Amino acid sequence: MSRTDRHAVRVGSRMFKGMSLATLVAITLLIATGTWVRLSESGLGCTTWPACTSHDLIAPGTYHSLVEFTNRTTIIVIGILIALVVVSSFLRETKRMDLRLLSIGLLAGYIGEAVLGGITVLLKLAPPLVAAHLILGLILVGNATLLHWRAGVSDGAITSNRNTVFSTPMIALSTLMLIMFWIIAVLGTIVTGTGPHSGKPGTPRFHLSLGAMVEIHGGVGLVFYGIAIAFFIALLGQKAPKDTVRRAHIVVILLTLQGILGYSIWFTKFSVIPAEMHTFGAAVLLIALIRMKLGMHTYSDIQEMSDPDIHEILSVNEIQEDLV
Repeated sequence: MSRTDRHAVRVGSRMFKGMSLATLVAITLLIATGTWVRLSESGLGCTTWPACTSHDLIAPGTYHSLVEFTNRTTIIVIGILIALVVVSSFLRETKRMDLRLLSIGLLAGYIGEAVLGGITVLLKLAPPLVAAHLILGLILVGNATLLHWRAGVSDGAITSNRNTVFSTPMIALSTLMLIMFWIIAVLGTIVTGTGPHSGKPGTPRFHLSLGAMVEIHGGVGLVFYGIAIAFFIALLGQKAPKDTVRRAHIVVILLTLQGILGYSIWFTKFSVIPAEMHTFGAAVLLIALIRMKLGMHTYSDIQEMSDPDIHEILSVNEIQEDLV
């Protein structure tokens, strides 16, 4: 080993996992702050980008400008976190290509989100761009969730053969639930683009029937809920591992809360508090769904892990498949 190698900076697996968790939490919170920008009608509180206004680099002090600028500041902090994660993935004590790729994926998504956010402001909050902004944010949440999970797997276990105690239909159901999530998330953005909370009064909306879109969104949600209940009951019937049952139980609870919030939004004529909680809940639900999906697979020769909750993981070549 050369002198340079002996004195090179190295990042331990525990530290890297902690950094990935901090990034996941920050990105999830960004969903909440971004939603409040829209609900508080602060979408054009800063009228240009990257400066706040044509005369002010930072917010001039009004409520709407402060809300929007706070969100932008949060984005900068997350950018720093992601940059640190990317660098750390190359400085880990053990080389892990899966962690490097996922870290780079976070960086690419972050850049795309920043550019898309700027275009959204410049085009005066066009509904399709606002919708795409949220969907890309959720994709970042999914990426960060997978990164944190895999960061908790020991370096030796990551190269072992994958196996599962679950039948093909059960695996298919878990995948179907992830697909259902993305369908209902897209429908939710269309409801938002049709409804009253545009981010700024006078912003163009989708020329659709709000009632019809709410019914479609809610109907798909009920189907999703039914699938989740059936999946949970099937797990109990098969006497599945406790960790898997617990994760599925969390998914059912979160879907129940999402349903309650969804109906609350409609019956309170789109009150902002339940709307804020509903969008934030979607991000938390996505995390729970991905963890449940990942938790259905095991390695036959897994070594001891730093987190006893993590005993299952997907192989590297199936990263994209499981984030569909």
